[in-house]
Amino acid sequence: MSFPLTPGLYRKPVEPVRAAGALARGDIPVFLGYAHRGPVGAAVRVQSLTQFEEIYGQALGFLWHAVKGFFETGGQALYVLRVTDDGAQVAKATLPNGWQAEASFPWPMIDPKRLAGSDAAGALAWVSVFEDYQRSFGNRSADPGQWGNGLSVQITRTARARTETLPDIGGDDRSALVASLAGLEAGSVLELSQSDGSGASIVTHVIAAALDVPGQRLTWPVPLGVLGFDISRPVRITSVEFDVTLFDQGRRLQEFRALSPNPDHSAALIATLQRECRSLTLTHADADWTDNTSWPMEGTYPLSGGTDGLTDIRARDYIDALKGVAKLDEVALIAAPDLVLPDTTPPLPVPPAPKSVDCTDLSPPSDHLILGRVFYVDEAGQDVFLKGVTIDVAGENQLLTTDGAGAFTATGVTPGIVNLRLSKQGFEPLEFLAQTTRFASAKPVTIPMTRIALPRSLDPDEVLLVQQSMTLQNLVGPYKIAIADPVTPDESIAALKTWRARLGDDMRIGFFAPWLRLPSTDSQGSGGYFPCPPSGHICGAFAAGEASTGIHRAPANIPLGYVEGVTLAIDDPVQDTLNPIGINAIRAYPGRGIRINGTRSISSDPEWRYLTARRVTDAVEKTLERALKWMVFEPNNLMTRLAVRTTAETVLARMWRRGILAGAAPEAAFTVKCDEENNPEATQNVGQLIVDIAIAPTTPFEFITFRLGNTDDAKRVTETA
Repeated sequence: MSFPLTPGLYRKPVEPVRAAGALARGDIPVFLGYAHRGPVGAAVRVQSLTQFEEIYGQALGFLWHAVKGFFETGGQALYVLRVTDDGAQVAKATLPNGWQAEASFPWPMIDPKRLAGSDAAGALAWVSVFEDYQRSFGNRSADPGQWGNGLSVQITRTARARTETLPDIGGDDRSALVASLAGLEAGSVLELSQSDGSGASIVTHVIAAALDVPGQRLTWPVPLGVLGFDISRPVRITSVEFDVTLFDQGRRLQEFRALSPNPDHSAALIATLQRECRSLTLTHADADWTDNTSWPMEGTYPLSGGTDGLTDIRARDYIDALKGVAKLDEVALIAAPDLVLPDTTPPLPVPPAPKSVDCTDLSPPSDHLILGRVFYVDEAGQDVFLKGVTIDVAGENQLLTTDGAGAFTATGVTPGIVNLRLSKQGFEPLEFLAQTTRFASAKPVTIPMTRIALPRSLDPDEVLLVQQSMTLQNLVGPYKIAIADPVTPDESIAALKTWRARLGDDMRIGFFAPWLRLPSTDSQGSGGYFPCPPSGHICGAFAAGEASTGIHRAPANIPLGYVEGVTLAIDDPVQDTLNPIGINAIRAYPGRGIRINGTRSISSDPEWRYLTARRVTDAVEKTLERALKWMVFEPNNLMTRLAVRTTAETVLARMWRRGILAGAAPEAAFTVKCDEENNPEATQNVGQLIVDIAIAPTTPFEFITFRLGNTDDAKRVTETA
């Protein structure tokens, strides 16, 4: 920098203070769990329960309840990461002529660039993540699950345009005057036909080369005479399009009209489904679209082979999913409500009491019988006969079991239609009406059963491994807090203390207990409750506090929504034993609802005793890291250091004025040091620039310090003791 040589006072601007932007958000969580459908390996930002249901379906495990509890407690937006095992499969159908249908997730349907107003402003960080997913997956990604087995696609041949050529004085056989161009465009696949006068017809297929709308002319790719047509007589023209209708369990989902097989058409079949279809997509290798063997064949085609990928869930599947959290820069909270999902395998039905025998009945025994075979459809769409299925013949004194071929025979049954009750571990119970017969040679009735794809219940050691992994910065990235759930809803105080001890010492884990009782109804519609881990509601309370006051607002004493009670009553004497070891009690207060009564971490360090201190420090570090991004390639000189210090002080002063930092004066709330003392000549010579920052998130003059510096053309934030 040059300076004037003439003595005097001069006004010269220094390096400007760079715009810092808003304080980094701490209210956005990511929930890991099980869902009926939705993308795997990619998180989706959702802003309502309705949007969650559109993408992931209805309740499965605790995830839906956690999302509902989050929004009803006061949350505004969250990310969802669907967890599956390696066995998750996509439902597919192979169609004739080389076409394939596959259940898939449509990224364009949730494009955040379509949002407007406050939603768009809040989703700015989501835009970059979304664009990264589109670069990785394209417009669609696989959507595995049994849900896809209910899909079917119906294809019907149709035509946008039906017209014919007109007498064309002075015309040639490379173009023709036509009666109408309605429904035609360059790229339309056309079927041309003409009678040869002997009862036979010439039929061929071409792609329209060009249209002259004012002249009402259509140009052919090759002369009609070469194709065998007599241009002096009319040639019938029919466009080739297809209607595509999607069904789910026989219910119409979507319908697409008049789609062209040619990918260059404005209503191309493949591109339209890729862009607008909510459930599946059709694919086909590049082909000659004038060849009708490349067109989709008319018919209805069911999809099959989809599996949820839940029966072999392991800790490694959660840890693999956690790797996707690192790219979610907006996320500040992590919860995994389905991690503690118990064994939900329904018990086998109790066998009925044997039918009493009436000794006074002298009528001859019935000679009617039922022949049957029981099967299920496996992942490959193949029928597999089931051994060991228990069959109760309703009203009869018979309890049967299928053999290795899935067969059974019920003899001496009452003539007519009989109700069979089938049960087998791992399959949905079934009631089936069967017609009796008198002939042992009759064809057996085949009875399909449905396999239950229940998530495997993780053992406590696996749960512990995942909960401890939820704060590993090399796995999930920096600036994130984990909310840990108790392992079971019926934990005693002693069991909670034991689990807390096993979690160890971590400033980034909050342990909240007990489980919550959510409103529910039984099969008869009577009132009841549903036990659910609290992590989703806790994230909602954090979000509600930040929305109402700021990130420094602890979620303690915020009433939880969508809650009826708690599974374990905690009073003051019991809580006195929980607070010192970092267990945050959730308590029911008559007339005041269900509230969190503490927000401590499980750290033994007094500096990080409260999650609020950790969250405020994270927000400050993240905001300053973003605000000082420009300093990476700047020289370490007096002007740069002054600009860095001024920018940091401006950001911190704004936070202090909002009450985020403690203290009656700025010097009690923060300090910033960036001068020659912490940037000696040796540091300057290697291109490093260091700024030391201290903040008081909870108590004036009780500072938490960290160092922000650039080295090797990159920024680093390092917390110091």
